[in-house]
Amino acid sequence: METERTNTLTLLLLEEAASYHQWIFEQMKPFLRGNILEVGCGIGNLTEWLLQRGKVLATDVNEDYLDIIREKYQSHPNLIGAQIWDIRKNPAETFHHIFDTIVCSNVLEHIEDDDMVLRHYYELLPPGGRLILLVPALKLIYNHLDRGLGHFRRYGREELMQKLTRRGFKIFELKYFNFFGILGWFVNGTLLRRQLLPAGQVRIFNRMVPLFMKIEKIIPKWVGQSLIAVGEK
Repeated sequence: METERTNTLTLLLLEEAASYHQWIFEQMKPFLRGNILEVGCGIGNLTEWLLQRGKVLATDVNEDYLDIIREKYQSHPNLIGAQIWDIRKNPAETFHHIFDTIVCSNVLEHIEDDDMVLRHYYELLPPGGRLILLVPALKLIYNHLDRGLGHFRRYGREELMQKLTRRGFKIFELKYFNFFGILGWFVNGTLLRRQLLPAGQVRIFNRMVPLFMKIEKIIPKWVGQSLIAVGEK
């Protein structure tokens, strides 16, 4: 229950970080196509942006989160629906081959058997369908923030590439993202042993995102707080 509470507080905290979610969306946008299945939509922080790109079915294991999605976006013409789905279980046959893109943002690290989940994604997609992942990177900065959120792991670049290719995905994109988030994560979670990011820091970071976006466009992406991967079936 404590992990669920921490996740909810973090989602509510990040709800105000619109620039950060737009930044994530801008990384994904070139690879989005057709009908989109969003796995682990939470309270819709990224859903808002995905709806600008195409038809979206938002899924999560938390019915309260889905109620928020419905209240926010029920009149949006691109929302297919908001539906309970546990990605650890075999997807219903009705889900197979009807989504062109699966978006899984900050979800895979919460699943102990992530290989099984990647297999489910591969089975769901039609030939040419795409999986877009955002996961926490750098095992060295796994800390109290990760444990508080229920993360089983942070990913290495080669590790993630091997997991995807082993499941049959062709890698379209695999890059580090958000270099500037590393310091805050390390200081808060490792040095200060916090399990929740301070609201003031999140607001400051969000205001700095436009500058971070410009800098990351011109510097080599050798390292980052997260990894973004795009795999095609």
